[in-house]
Amino acid sequence: MTDDSPSTRDLPVLHDEARDRGLFDRAPVGYVLLDQSGVILDANQRAEADLGLPRARLQGRRFCTFTRPPHDSTFLLFLRQAFSQPGPQRVELLLVRPDGASFHAQVEAWTEGPLCRMTLTDVSASRAAQEELLRVNAMLERRAEGQAAQVQVVTQELEAFVAAVMQQTTGPLRHIRAFTQVAHAEADGDPAERQRASQRVVEAADGLEASLRALAAFSSVSRQRLKFMPVDLNVVLAQVIRKLSPEWAGRGVQLTRDPLPVIRGDTATVQVILTQLLSNAFKATRAREGGRIHVGMRELEREVAVYVEDNGIGFNSRYRDRLFTIFGHLHRPEDFAGPGLGLALVQRLALRHGGRVWAEGRPGQGATFWVAFPRDPAGT
Repeated sequence: MTDDSPSTRDLPVLHDEARDRGLFDRAPVGYVLLDQSGVILDANQRAEADLGLPRARLQGRRFCTFTRPPHDSTFLLFLRQAFSQPGPQRVELLLVRPDGASFHAQVEAWTEGPLCRMTLTDVSASRAAQEELLRVNAMLERRAEGQAAQVQVVTQELEAFVAAVMQQTTGPLRHIRAFTQVAHAEADGDPAERQRASQRVVEAADGLEASLRALAAFSSVSRQRLKFMPVDLNVVLAQVIRKLSPEWAGRGVQLTRDPLPVIRGDTATVQVILTQLLSNAFKATRAREGGRIHVGMRELEREVAVYVEDNGIGFNSRYRDRLFTIFGHLHRPEDFAGPGLGLALVQRLALRHGGRVWAEGRPGQGATFWVAFPRDPAGT
């Protein structure tokens, strides 16, 4: 009679094998056992969950079937290194389950003779956290760069503002001083000359006051807080035309316009932009019979550009950069009235919308002034 039951001598060995099997199955990371060709010989419960198949279907399956290019080549190279080099080998792979779901796994392998023991640790969460951290860092870097650029723009504007104040006030003050000296010298002389000098002092003082008021208005408008919302430029343009209608009443100016888009912007400041551009065009056509002004738009890659075109006095394109500076006059005051702040204000407000301005023109042949608004503004 043959007794196939384990002998008392074999019980400790069987107990160790059962204990090891239990630890293997209940390990918190995936364990797989491979042969030298990468065929799965065994897998624990965690590996079943990670790879999406029961152990019976994993056994006999090549592990590389859970990878996609270029990770399939990476795994085969990794397996060769595991068998050829001493010590544990590590690699990160993107593994794909049969249902199409994927996850990033940190894989560690070591070999024992013809077998390769391999652990799988799902690092998708930490990988996603790392990518989010990189994204946030990149966003912060872009924001810091944007803030640095804004600081530079503000600094340049402040320097230009101070220079403009100095330039605009020095002349009137010089006139006031000179004609005051004349009036003092003529105190006992010609009354008519004294009266003329006094009148020039008053005119210079009035001009200085007007310039300072214009600068104060420029500063106030350009610092207003913007409230971004959808803005129908057709509605804003109609309001501007009604407001400016007294400027061209009886002049026979022909004003035409194309349908304009809806943009995201601040309604009040967009109205200021269009007011200044149209007012500029009316002034440019004042001395021309049959003046024509056209308001149109053009779709650019990342912007919507609105333009105001006129057939007025035009300008020398060599000096176009001066057009948008504070007190940037290109024409004589008698030809083009105003303090010279309108186009500077247009540029400032366009920049605060994340946009830009430019102009095209030729002397005596009219001009076209453009303002481009970004499709996705980041105002300041």
